Amino acid sequence: MIETGRRQAPTKAPGSAGWAQATYRPHCAVIPRFVCPDFAGEICWWLLCANLRELPVSPDHRPAPWMLDLPNVSLVCLDTRHPELAVFAMRRCLDQARFGEAVLLTVADYVSPDQRIRVQPVMRLRSVADYSAFIIKSLGAQVGGSHVLVMQWDSFILDAAAWDPAFLDYDYLGAPWPHRVPPVGNGGFSLRSRRLLDALQDPAIRDFQPEDYCICELYRDRLEGEHGVRFAPPELARRFSFELEAPSGPAFGFHGLFNFHRALSEPELLAWLDKAPAGLLRSMQGRRLVKNRIQAGRSAPARKILQVRARGGLK
Repeated sequence: MIETGRRQAPTKAPGSAGWAQATYRPHCAVIPRFVCPDFAGEICWWLLCANLRELPVSPDHRPAPWMLDLPNVSLVCLDTRHPELAVFAMRRCLDQARFGEAVLLTVADYVSPDQRIRVQPVMRLRSVADYSAFIIKSLGAQVGGSHVLVMQWDSFILDAAAWDPAFLDYDYLGAPWPHRVPPVGNGGFSLRSRRLLDALQDPAIRDFQPEDYCICELYRDRLEGEHGVRFAPPELARRFSFELEAPSGPAFGFHGLFNFHRALSEPELLAWLDKAPAGLLRSMQGRRLVKNRIQAGRSAPARKILQVRARGGLK
């Protein structure tokens, strides 16, 4: 079905000739890459509507946004320091996709401002090491479903139309690291299977920090050999997310404050900076974001960050 905002209009049966699930934007319908890579993002909305007899082909027609359905995927963010930033990022995901559940693992007294997000109280994390230990050994008990999309306050979905069902064929999928072999991958925005979460309970897995390194490099051979865990190839991982490498094409999501210039418009970024804790803007990631904004010729966000950094505590 294609949701038009007026009524449900039947499309051709999934899998039949000419079938496509469309992502709607103003005046256009974008065909997801996994349906037709050659035409992804190229189809004007009126061309699609012209083939749907029940829909009027009119300049005034405004189809409702298309939502990606991921009923067997849990959206999860573990953050006890900046839950408000985590909610911002989770909302960006929930505005493009429907998940089986959206869970914010945070302190007990935090109340989510968004009813789509369920707060699950956890002990306050004291360090990055605490975060890694929880993700490796305790995450599986907090979620249901066949897969979990792990995200952080500085990561979210960019383009739901870039989703590929092949992502679900693997047990771990994250942005490739250009400096590591094997390159896959970053855990800050990563898709993990129930098989992986269960395999991580292996008592031989005792080192946790950092968690993505331990999963993807330190214990990779054991996870593959003893538990049948499958890591996505770099080519697929690049279409899933980017972090340290600049994207070479459409990507489903991203990770890293230093990539916010690629993820937010200038007004959105300025509004986010107004609410961001000063410590984050004084961090190394904040410094890299300044550099990226200057290189892109966008000076207003860079000036705002530099004003905060000038007050001290630079990294």
